[in-house]
Amino acid sequence: MTPRILVAGRDAQQRAWLRHYLQSIWPDIDPPTLDPDKLLAHATTISIQRHDALLLCTSFASHHGEESDGIRWLRALRRERQLPPIVVIAAHGNELAAVRAIRYGAAAYLPGDVLDARLLGGTLRRLAHASRRRRQRAVRAQRRPGEGNLPQLPGYTLLHELGRSARAGVWLARSDALERPVALKVSLPAPPGEPAQAFANEYAAIAAVRHPAIVDIHDYGVHDGREFIAMEYFPCGDLRQRLQHPMRPGEALQYARRIAAALEVVHGSGMLHRDLKPPNIMLRADGSTVLIDFGLAKLVDSRGNDTALGVLRGSPYYMSPEQAQGMPLDGRSDLYSLGVICFEMLTGRKPFHADSPMELMEQHVNAERPDVPDALAQWRPVLARLMARDREQRFRNAAEALASLDALAAIESEGASHAA
Repeated sequence: MTPRILVAGRDAQQRAWLRHYLQSIWPDIDPPTLDPDKLLAHATTISIQRHDALLLCTSFASHHGEESDGIRWLRALRRERQLPPIVVIAAHGNELAAVRAIRYGAAAYLPGDVLDARLLGGTLRRLAHASRRRRQRAVRAQRRPGEGNLPQLPGYTLLHELGRSARAGVWLARSDALERPVALKVSLPAPPGEPAQAFANEYAAIAAVRHPAIVDIHDYGVHDGREFIAMEYFPCGDLRQRLQHPMRPGEALQYARRIAAALEVVHGSGMLHRDLKPPNIMLRADGSTVLIDFGLAKLVDSRGNDTALGVLRGSPYYMSPEQAQGMPLDGRSDLYSLGVICFEMLTGRKPFHADSPMELMEQHVNAERPDVPDALAQWRPVLARLMARDREQRFRNAAEALASLDALAAIESEGASHAA
């Protein structure tokens, strides 16, 4: 599971360096950054409920007997009891500085000059695990009366939590009716007086499409003020997990064709996905792919002006230029996201990186798309169409994109036969 990390530090180069290390361990991580001067002002939003660890990058050098910046910050932060574990990335420190940092509340002290991805990853995995356990205890201790320790849903036995967001938890559960495991998405309790409608759009979107390439919904309802959706469980994981290991171009092409075919189904039903990214592409044991998470899906002819919501909740790494600008969307926005995914599958990296979501979105709008290596030259025309900044230059629809990918597969197959 990818930890939720916050990076605090003044040095932009150091923040970029840490981002590189973190993404070499967890490719999908996108840690927010904060100037240390703003830590205390934002302390109420920097909690164990939202973050697994805080990386504090600062100097532990003392001048003329004055207290170092690192100790000064730790001394101030120790008064905030809800902060996540603090991992110090220390510059100009020594053994005495390490002892003092731990004494003032640091969970770990890592000298910046010897830091590597292995040391950082091991430390954060250990702290994230402990942080999740503390978070679960804090949630149990702070539950509102009648909320209970776990969601209690008739007909389901909750086995363990698969993940959690700000609005819901996803559980591996056993369905009494189906007599098999399901993924059970359960909303957090709605505030008093407000209806439970967190999943209404997602349920309506998925229920309108019945196809093997779209996640299968088994059940939907509301119980004790909580919405729930019971859906297909995918023990093979998602494309994000698969991308943690190198992928052959032929394998990437097969995934791209399956995703394009799924988009053809979604768009053919009159919807846009609007949040296409590797974590929302699940894998079955037979190699097929399935689209999930239609919480941002929208009817193509919908008149509701909620594009801005998509900008805020869509993933900046995979967002089309028009979505980043808050413009009305059509199916070509999902095709741009498919192009970003193709680039990542082929190269092992995302096409654009930045220190903030806003900078990242600006790159989608204005930056030139990086090229792929010459060994992947046959992909260049397809990527150019999928990721064109001007959507008028993209494929007109998913069917056209799929036809181009099929043609590429035929070319590669013919080349392989000649090589044999």
